[in-house]
Amino acid sequence: MIAAEKQALWRFLLLYAGSLIFFLGIIGVGYYGFHSRQIFKAQQNELRLMAANINRSLKRGEPPDEEIAWALVDSAGETYAGAFKLPHSTVKSIGEPNEREIFFSDQSHIYRLNELPTRFEPRFLLVRMPIYNEMYRNLIVNMSAIWGGAFIFFMAIAAILTRMFLKPMRDMIDLLDRFIKDATHELTTPIAAILMSAEGFARDSLSERDKKRLSRIETGARTIKSVYDDLTFLMLDKRRQSALEEIDLKTLIGERAEFFEPIGRAKGIVWEIVTGEYEPPIADKNELTRIIDNLLSNAIKYNKQGGRVRVLVENRSMSIEDEGCGISKADRQKIFDRFARLDSAQGGFGLGLNIVKSLCDRANMTIDVSDAQIGGSRFTISWRASR
Repeated sequence: MIAAEKQALWRFLLLYAGSLIFFLGIIGVGYYGFHSRQIFKAQQNELRLMAANINRSLKRGEPPDEEIAWALVDSAGETYAGAFKLPHSTVKSIGEPNEREIFFSDQSHIYRLNELPTRFEPRFLLVRMPIYNEMYRNLIVNMSAIWGGAFIFFMAIAAILTRMFLKPMRDMIDLLDRFIKDATHELTTPIAAILMSAEGFARDSLSERDKKRLSRIETGARTIKSVYDDLTFLMLDKRRQSALEEIDLKTLIGERAEFFEPIGRAKGIVWEIVTGEYEPPIADKNELTRIIDNLLSNAIKYNKQGGRVRVLVENRSMSIEDEGCGISKADRQKIFDRFARLDSAQGGFGLGLNIVKSLCDRANMTIDVSDAQIGGSRFTISWRASR
């Protein structure tokens, strides 16, 4: 599964998970509210039965059941008789009062206060019982188990369905990858043959018209060679071990500028290469070559007719500038996405800068995009000290 597929899959699953948590949360709140009300109603009914038992005992002049916690309370809220006192400071109302009864609770008990059918003191009967904390805990445990099981089940279904829906796209990508591999393999020999043939001509013996024709052939072949190198890189195993060495940037940049010189000549590009005092980077030469080639190719492609390409190497950085239209700040992160093309009129596949960013990350280098001093875009590659 390629990075784009993984990104799409994770985005979908995160969106799906967020929606699922939201709806399961609503259902969970409703489930907990309904069952907690049922527990409360059960305790209310039990308190009513306890109060009725006390009333019957008092009417018969018999001692109330010792297992029932009760108290007779006067109008001032003082306990007249019974096993406990009215908890003034900790009580909060938890039920809807009516003419005959009120329910309230403290941290550990639930109470029922009802008015006795008499005008004399005591006026109220108070009974209490422990809150069903264990039932509430069991409710939360059961609800969590049901919620968690439902979440895992629906996420598993979503993952299976997503992979099923992505399979046709995966098959198409595999087919495209095989095609690109076969195509790049078949391109190796003709590209080499064209370049060798173009370089073998004695240019001095050619007419100006033939020189222009040969230059166009060579430019086209080198452009194809650059695209071929990008496609070859994409087909390589990214896990291969890089062959690190100290790079002579002055020589390497000179070689790559010479390679792109025919392409630049067709656009009237003026080269300006400035190599100051610099610390050579420790990198894989093939990978650094791909970085330089893509940046030089873009500097030519997006430059103006007759513009300059300026390469500056100093300290632990390398900058490549052009005199093109530049890149807006809003687009400076998008350009490193695979297949991103800000100017479709210039052609290309949108692979070059994605390859540059991947190789910089692999080599522990940083790449920065800014406005060039000469008017266009400036790409700066920086590397760490080798010591």
